Order: sequence, then structure tokens, then C-alpha cells
Amino acid sequence: MRTTTEIDDWCNSFTETCRTRGIRITEQRLTVYRALAEDLTHPTADTLYVRVQKRMPSMSHATVYRTLEFLEREKLITRVSAPQAVARFDANVEQHQHLVCRECGTLRDISVPRLQAAKFPRVADFKIEEMDIRFVGLCNDCARKTRRTRN
Repeated sequence: MRTTTEIDDWCNSFTETCRTRGIRITEQRLTVYRALAEDLTHPTADTLYVRVQKRMPSMSHATVYRTLEFLEREKLITRVSAPQAVARFDANVEQHQHLVCRECGTLRDISVPRLQAAKFPRVADFKIEEMDIRFVGLCNDCARKTRRTRN
């Protein structure tokens, strides 16, 4: 989890970006964004819904989904590729990569500066807009479990 100060900074930056772009800042959008900014695990929409319900019981499941879709469309959050094809979300829109455990599905940020500086290849009849790099393997816990079962 991020510290309260970090979360407040992320939310202030989110609010300022919305104002600059002329995007209305609703209580629902800010609540969903705050819940996402608090969670470094790249939560699913369902996980966010449970968290948001504690703060705003009147918010429906559908509103959480629509809000996430809107924030993603506006490039205020990103959808992260994950195992089991379940959509996961990230408040960090800065260029970075992800470590994905193929066993338990944990997902976390990693920054590899050389990859951030990589130039997109030119491809005929296709305009590349972004690069999504995941490093897939085993987290320490799953690697230990695997070693134990082999022994």
C-alpha cells in the first residue's frame, strides 16, 4: 500500500489533470480512483467494488465498471494484462513494466529504464501507440512452494 501522503498526491494530480482536460470530477470517479491509487496489487473491478462499497454504499457494480472504462478511455488509468484474462487496473500511467507470477497471479510494477527508452518499430499499415511488457515467472513464495514439492 502507498502512504496516505502518496495517495493524496496521486489524487491531487488526478484532480488537476481532470481540470486541465475539462473532465468533470465526480465523487464516484474520485472514490474509484482513490481506491485504485491505494492498491499496488493492480486490483480487478470486483476487488475495487468491494473496497468502494465501504466508502460509498450507494455505488453500484455497474457504476464501478463504467467509471473504470471511462478513466481508461481518458488514459487516467491503465488496464494491465494479467493471467487468467481477468482485467486488472493500475493508477500508475507512467511508462513501466510488470512482474507477473504465473502461479498465484500477483502482479507488481517494475521499472527498466532501457525499455522506457526503446523506440517503437515501424510496421507497415499499423500505428503502434504503446508498449506493454510483462515479465512472467514465479514470485519468491511460489518458487519456494515449487522447490518444496519437488523435494
